Amino acid sequence: MLNIVIADAEVETIPEKMIDDYAVRKYAKERRKPVSEVLLDSNFMHAAIERHFPGMSNRMGRPDIIYHCLQVCQESILNKKGELRVYVHTKHDYVIKIDRLTRLPKSYNRFVGLLEDLFRKERVGPPDRLLMEMTRSDAVSLLEGLDTPKILLSPRGVQSSIRNLYPPDKRDVTVIIGGFSEGDFISPLYERYSSVSIFQEELTIWSVAMEVICEYERDFNLV
Repeated sequence: MLNIVIADAEVETIPEKMIDDYAVRKYAKERRKPVSEVLLDSNFMHAAIERHFPGMSNRMGRPDIIYHCLQVCQESILNKKGELRVYVHTKHDYVIKIDRLTRLPKSYNRFVGLLEDLFRKERVGPPDRLLMEMTRSDAVSLLEGLDTPKILLSPRGVQSSIRNLYPPDKRDVTVIIGGFSEGDFISPLYERYSSVSIFQEELTIWSVAMEVICEYERDFNLV
């Protein structure tokens, strides 16, 4: 089993500091939702984020990159064979667990609506099969609850070929990927886990997810 933990993901509802921003309130009104229940999204709020959090507009409010990453994971052969589990840990210490049978919306806007429902209800889906569930946990507690070797992926890590990523004698492994497009981990992960870099340039998080999934499939003869 491969566990993928997307850590410190930039997924959150509108911060208190931005609640009264005119552009944010206009966006919420257009969507007919209370401002406090709207997802922060730099695609639509880039200038507003920069006003309230100078220098952070390229990092904060990035549900779009999580959407791309989850599409890669959920539609992978590994997931369809029942060998993948995905967890999204947000920077405010919420953990989103995604059922492996969950088919994400094809529309990004519908995905945003799904996450907004999740933040409000803490679970989405029919009673007999939850699509997603949200709980409170910091990244370290989540990771320590997964009884597997941990591999922290980071451009700061020791350069290594993707072919050498997985220990040959361990089928159950957890890979940690950063859930942000700029900057570094907020959680104290470097102090606990050895970090590895699989390429000499920075990659998008969905590219990293694709590479680690495909390598796991090859290493354990699943394709």
